[in-house]
Amino acid sequence: MAGDPPLAQVVAKTFEAGVRSAQESKLGWSAGWFRAQNSNDILFVASTQTGFGYFKNFGQTRRQGFEGDVHGRIRRLSLGGGYTFLDATYQSAETLAGAGNSSNSLAAAGSKGFEGGDIQVAPGDRLPLTPRHMLKAYGDLRATKKLTVDLGLSAISSSIARGNENNLHRPDGIYYLGPGRSPGYSVVNLGTRYQVHPHVQLFVQVNNLLDHHYYTVAQLGSTGLTPQGTFIARPLPAVGGQFPIVNATFYAPGAPIGAWAGIRASF
Repeated sequence: MAGDPPLAQVVAKTFEAGVRSAQESKLGWSAGWFRAQNSNDILFVASTQTGFGYFKNFGQTRRQGFEGDVHGRIRRLSLGGGYTFLDATYQSAETLAGAGNSSNSLAAAGSKGFEGGDIQVAPGDRLPLTPRHMLKAYGDLRATKKLTVDLGLSAISSSIARGNENNLHRPDGIYYLGPGRSPGYSVVNLGTRYQVHPHVQLFVQVNNLLDHHYYTVAQLGSTGLTPQGTFIARPLPAVGGQFPIVNATFYAPGAPIGAWAGIRASF
């Protein structure tokens, strides 16, 4: 009744170590290292017999890195920030479907733009949708006894697109478009809080204050749209009686500027 083989449970072995400042310190800080090794990870792989794909248990993946945090207070102003470095990689070889990838098996054989090509994942290739660098910073200003203003910044580095698991996709401007990754981005958020009563608080929150246009993730796939936004069913001439298709990098847009206000009541 199902096309997938029986799947074993994913097992993760995690190690962590770190140091932090004393609680009574005016300037607080912490630093840590982490490493997680996953066995029997579940991936959607390509079938060499049927030409389709299925879910199966994959060898191993690893996520390791370090993170640091610092925070302090200067009179009415609180400042803080944190940084995380994440190295997420495959640790086993596997064959995956990669029709939208310029390095797939069919493209390497000279048949660019055709569906059905596979890609080979090797140990050390970066996992898709996992940025390496993440930075968060904030500042809280207590303007008066009742009014507080806070400003926050989130900055995320680029990440590999889904479909580019071997990290080898290179656009040629004809059959394969887009870089095969989502660019880095930063977002600024602003909030204010006013304590009307010990149990009643008014607040205003504005996310993406600068209305920055950004993308959270990306994926490789086929498209019938031209750069001008028009649809073409067969944008490329036939090769051996078959029509190749154009493959592009699709992006998931981040949320635009958004603002709301409300009342918080505690009992």
